[in-house]
Amino acid sequence: MQPSVFIPWLLTIMAAGIGVWQFTAQYQQSNRTPFLQKQLELSFMASETASRLATETDPNKWEEARLAFWRLYWGPLSIVEDGMVEAAMVEFGKLVPEQPVAAPKLPMTSLQNPSYHLAHARRDLVLASWNVHLSAPEGRRQRQ
Repeated sequence: MQPSVFIPWLLTIMAAGIGVWQFTAQYQQSNRTPFLQKQLELSFMASETASRLATETDPNKWEEARLAFWRLYWGPLSIVEDGMVEAAMVEFGKLVPEQPVAAPKLPMTSLQNPSYHLAHARRDLVLASWNVHLSAPEGRRQRQ
């Protein structure tokens, strides 16, 4: 086969192959996007809820956060979390009362470090899921 015939055919086949590859990659990402968006939403919700439990001073708002935590824990988070987040949620859950507390001592500073660890587990999951590369935090916020 002469190069004048072979090269156009080769370029056409390569262009078609690249087109199929791009379509497949975009299709796969479009299937992942709803899941990733829900994972991101629930990650922020879980982090917000844990931080409220650790810092809230209003007993009514604290109780709302306690209920929200257990709803997330027993439901939607299980769909989108990985092993590290699950472990952080379990450890945090060991410190959060499952039943209403008559007069909680607020703020519950004992939940601050576990909340911080949970936030970082969620951060790592979201960054990995979205393929975002940030430097690791230095961990300066931990209380002694």
